[in-house]
Amino acid sequence: MIRLQLTDQELTDIAEALDDPATPEKNKTKLLVLRMHHGGAKSGFIAKVLNLHANTITNHLKEYANGGLSGTLEDRYYRPSSSLKPFLQCLKCSFRAAPVADAKQAVFRIEALTAIRLSESQARRFMKSLGMKIRKACSIPGKADPQLQFVFYTTTLLPKLEEAGRGERKVFFVDAAHFVMGAFLGMIWCFARVLVRTPPGRKRYSVLGAIDSHSQELVSIRTTGNINSLSVVALLEKVREKHIGSEVTLVMDNASYQRCHFVRDHAERLGIELLFLPSYSPNLNLIERLWKLTKRRCLTNRYHADFNVFCGAIDKCLDDLSGPLKTELTSLMTLNFQFFQNHKS
Repeated sequence: MIRLQLTDQELTDIAEALDDPATPEKNKTKLLVLRMHHGGAKSGFIAKVLNLHANTITNHLKEYANGGLSGTLEDRYYRPSSSLKPFLQCLKCSFRAAPVADAKQAVFRIEALTAIRLSESQARRFMKSLGMKIRKACSIPGKADPQLQFVFYTTTLLPKLEEAGRGERKVFFVDAAHFVMGAFLGMIWCFARVLVRTPPGRKRYSVLGAIDSHSQELVSIRTTGNINSLSVVALLEKVREKHIGSEVTLVMDNASYQRCHFVRDHAERLGIELLFLPSYSPNLNLIERLWKLTKRRCLTNRYHADFNVFCGAIDKCLDDLSGPLKTELTSLMTLNFQFFQNHKS
């Protein structure tokens, strides 16, 4: 049986190593074994307290006896390095510049750049080690101007939102959604492929909405007809009626029925400021997130037998925004805007 006699200096060094946050937990366990052994505890007792095998206790004591504290703390674990390590930066740049669709493409890309052939599972693990994930691509308007969007956001939109945050102004984001009665298909967890019935015809239910940037209050005009300048004027009047005496800004896109003189003149008479987004900027319009929520909650993978039921489902979803869907809506309507910087030409 090994019996160690530790000096005061050795005990001090062990205590300092135990208190050091950089010391790995497995090494701290070894140091606790040494302190308990020095205190007179039997190996069986130490093993029971620290949930270790008795042979492990003996090995830790031998390790210290042969190599001291440095030998105890030495990292002896074998960590093989990847044969791709010398090419790491090159591969990162390649995948960043031109992402691959699947592991098979990654295998060919890696082999072409390094002459090293991986299996598809190895390629997947390697891409994950680089921090890559498989993500669904997202489309953006081809004529979007990221720089113009950023300038508009920082110089025009952000000051209005800051005023709204201080309670000095109401800012509403405006847009129209046209829900066509049909099958809205989406991803779904299931044991077998789900078949969704779709009704005939192309009936459409249109909603012109304005959502508050901070309170998520929704003001809307709903119709089975067309959205036009009269609809926008009706929306303006509803917003003004709800917020008499308040400074109000409506942020909207450049649809002709919104930008026409009839709407502008009416907004001026009501004392409502109209703020038009740069062209091709749906990412700066918060209400787009509401339309996605509506489709996901009441339309995707659902069958509606007739048009009245279809419209009723949309109405119920929009009416629930201040009730059951309030928490989900609030999490969506954060004032964090995406700018199209990481786009593929």
